[in-house]
Amino acid sequence: MKTILLAPDSFKGSLSAVEFCHIAEQTLHNLDANIQVISRPMSDGGEGFVDAFIYAGMAERQTRIVQDPLARPVSADFAWQSTTKTAIVEMAQASGLPLLSIEERNPLKTTTYGTGQLLQAAVDMGAKKIILGLGGSATHDAGMGALQALKFKCLNASGDSIAQGSEALIDLNQIIDNQPGLAEIDWVMACDVNNPLLGEKGATAIFAPQKGASNEMLPTLEKHMTHLANQLDRYSDKEVRHIPGSGAAGGMAASFVAILNAKLVSGFELLSDYLCLPQLFESQAIDLVITGEGMIDQQSLFGKLPFRIAQLAQQHQTQTVALCGKLALDKKDFFPFKHCLSIHPQTKLSLADCYAQTPQNLAKTLQEGINQWLR
Repeated sequence: MKTILLAPDSFKGSLSAVEFCHIAEQTLHNLDANIQVISRPMSDGGEGFVDAFIYAGMAERQTRIVQDPLARPVSADFAWQSTTKTAIVEMAQASGLPLLSIEERNPLKTTTYGTGQLLQAAVDMGAKKIILGLGGSATHDAGMGALQALKFKCLNASGDSIAQGSEALIDLNQIIDNQPGLAEIDWVMACDVNNPLLGEKGATAIFAPQKGASNEMLPTLEKHMTHLANQLDRYSDKEVRHIPGSGAAGGMAASFVAILNAKLVSGFELLSDYLCLPQLFESQAIDLVITGEGMIDQQSLFGKLPFRIAQLAQQHQTQTVALCGKLALDKKDFFPFKHCLSIHPQTKLSLADCYAQTPQNLAKTLQEGINQWLR
């Protein structure tokens, strides 16, 4: 009997990590009923972070109606561990980029208020620890919207509350904690980016264009974020603007480190530890690992989830196959993967067609390749 571990990230826009595992499980069992499949849908802190805990049976789903990035109602989930009073929240649920059309994306306007509503729901349940996945956000407000939802007063020089969105950061003059018990919570922020808050590798330069910022917006966004950084210096001696990862989620990481003493951790390592992946390799004779994500390129080799999975498997002498929607990596760079391949063989397909055909193309790729991969 062969044992296969499925440990994919999501194919953003087309397939969640859980859906990947469901399709792969059914396909592999239909091919050979003797194949043992272990599914561990993964996330580095973005889309699928909450579902990874729930799928593994480690937490229960909680659903709330909150605000999306443009203050419209949206249903969003978080995970809850009642025994440890731990909540797992992901920004993508309430403040995620996929919640907006391309035309609606404007980081001057979008807000993290909905994520703050999820965090407040966890606080209301008596959370002692809150883990927040920072990936996939549509926002650039440095978490001020979330703090307002957590009952902080974010005030201008006249003592009035500032508006929502990054465009209001320039007005920020004072932050007042109106819910002192928040400081007693263990705040953990999961992300796998090392970008600082400001500068050429910072939140504005690297991430704002992905969230809809035009070239003309960037100087304004950076000016407002610099003002925010100066304000945060009044609340912390950590110089959070220089901390690796402080630029994550449009600067939300910096604010939560400065104001709530949050810890920044690797999303992959945190989830890997919770799911006991190293112990799984030690206790099971795993013959093959199948991972994947929407695109595999040179950036994938700098610590993105499939690469981390392959590294872990390599440590236990297990080979890894990486599947993706788009492959932009030379074969000479495949190591530590045994194989990397796109599930979409027709390169002329439109993006919409690729998305629509992802489930059947994933199944077809597995059917055609599994015997070769297991040799």
